[in-house]
Amino acid sequence: MFTVFALIIAAAFLHATWNLFAKVSKDTIALMWWATLIGTLGYGLLLITGPGIYLDSRSWLPFLLSAAAETGYFVTLVQGYSRGDLSLVYPISRGSAPVIAVLLSAALLGERLPWFGYFGICLMVVGVYICSLPVDRLRNKLSVSTVVAPFRNIAGGWSLASALFIAIYSLSDKVAVTATPPIIYNWWVFFGNTFLWMPVVWRRLPFRGNFNELRNNWRSVLVTSAMMVGAYVAALVALSLTSASYVVAGRGLSVVIGAIFGALLLKESFGSVRILAAVLMVTGLVLIAFA
Repeated sequence: MFTVFALIIAAAFLHATWNLFAKVSKDTIALMWWATLIGTLGYGLLLITGPGIYLDSRSWLPFLLSAAAETGYFVTLVQGYSRGDLSLVYPISRGSAPVIAVLLSAALLGERLPWFGYFGICLMVVGVYICSLPVDRLRNKLSVSTVVAPFRNIAGGWSLASALFIAIYSLSDKVAVTATPPIIYNWWVFFGNTFLWMPVVWRRLPFRGNFNELRNNWRSVLVTSAMMVGAYVAALVALSLTSASYVVAGRGLSVVIGAIFGALLLKESFGSVRILAAVLMVTGLVLIAFA
């Protein structure tokens, strides 16, 4: 279980870090797509010289479902970010996904967790939700208006939609890695994302506009690409070792890591309520690790 725990922590840390790079970039969408393309090419070259990129026939159907869900996640997340703040959309998206994943896992994969595993997931969901509350504007004071604030904006709906897609592609990946090794399947995920995201990315700006991000911010693109690949490899290996519910819930820790990055590096206010959220999430992750 320690290996799974370490993989989930690594995936969460890398995910939060590349989101930090995406947040400070001038064009988040372009940076994400270029990083995915470079990850596809670079990681593919490494695999060709080693184990290859063969996708087992049993992984084709879950891969196609995962690729479609990844595209849905990308589209809904972009829509959410266009209508709301990162501190609203990202926590709701990542925090709601574990609940949906648990329901889908029980219905489709027959996964059952011990009661304290479910309790840990609930703690993480509550922690992520609290983290999304507008504590700065309300000076860390809770009220009825504070509790419902994250869902008053249409961005909350897009965030929940992205959470549904996160749960779908996580469960699809769980099935796929039972037949194809995670380090190989990871390349197919990036390959699918590169081509399915392409129409969304290239329709919004002229040809030159999308190249500006690569030309002006290529170092961040390369670092982001490496972290995206590393985060997904860690998550896929964890999926091959334990239940999808644990992995999806554990990766929610990236929200707390991202909030800490915002406080320390971007000088965003953190607040006592968000510290409470962090404690709840870490407690939930520990319960999940020992379930």
